[in-house]
Amino acid sequence: MRRLLDRVGRSERAALALLGLWVGWTWVSALLADRMPSLTSSYVLSPIVLVAGVALGQLVATRLRSDVVVASLVVVTTVLFLSVILTEGPAKRPTAYANANAAVAVQVIGLAGLAMLGSDRVRRVLLWLTVAGALAVIAANASKAAFAVSVPLLVAIARMLWRPAARAGGAVLVGSLSIVLSAGAVVHLAARDQWPPRVLQALDPARQSLWNDALSLWATHPFTGGGPGSLAEYSTLGGDPDTASAHSSLLQVGAETGLIGAALFGLIVVGGLLWAARGRAPYAVLGAAAWTALIVHSLSDHLLEYTVVVLAAGITLGWAGENRSKELDVPEGEGPVPG
Repeated sequence: MRRLLDRVGRSERAALALLGLWVGWTWVSALLADRMPSLTSSYVLSPIVLVAGVALGQLVATRLRSDVVVASLVVVTTVLFLSVILTEGPAKRPTAYANANAAVAVQVIGLAGLAMLGSDRVRRVLLWLTVAGALAVIAANASKAAFAVSVPLLVAIARMLWRPAARAGGAVLVGSLSIVLSAGAVVHLAARDQWPPRVLQALDPARQSLWNDALSLWATHPFTGGGPGSLAEYSTLGGDPDTASAHSSLLQVGAETGLIGAALFGLIVVGGLLWAARGRAPYAVLGAAAWTALIVHSLSDHLLEYTVVVLAAGITLGWAGENRSKELDVPEGEGPVPG
């Protein structure tokens, strides 16, 4: 056991400790609310899937040949598109929720961007076609939010291919500010009794009801929350599978796990940005951009409950963070050799 821990770096240990603390607190929150903790709750499964995704992303970055990666992305995009267009009704496959399908497509765009950084011209053409296919998936799911968050990601990809960044700090800062501003806007809207007509038309009245209910539940248990699953019982629309996913990730986490849970959620979000920043600057920028896209999107659709979305995001983070520069590949306790 000691030898295994020695092989795990500080960043990995810190990340696992944070995710473990998150899972532990959700159980405490459940017990404080006289609820039975569940091993199948998304509060437990999503962190596990995220870790698995990061590990898989590291394998993609270090073990798979580029042609295998390109072929895999083409296949995934094709399956996503066919699953959507061959499904009748609003519950589009493979996730049965259009915005979740679109969120996976956004992560595919991020993965294609990462693959472009180390590809020749022919593979880049195939990868751009894959990006076009992912955009078609977003369009087929009619996800305005996914399209909106994909635009900055596409700009980041084009920028890194044209003039690669030397540092990733700017991407982390921009991502953090984007998430904070988006979260502030969501909380501000949730606190309002009436939404502006244009906002109501863009976001749907169901979100207004769900977000108001979430903020009300949060206010009754400000620090510890009502316990995992309490929002579905508290909200009139929370138990309806057709509307439940329109919850805001932040508001649902706050309502069910309180201010402590929301703070831990914020640390995990920042941790994702910092994990991406471990990589070489161009990879880090794209990893941070893809992670930011998911988190911002999840503030209006609780996408983090869908394991396939979290898995795709984990793969993107794992790939981006694994492409570390050789200057950083120094054993712990040793510094760079003076020149």
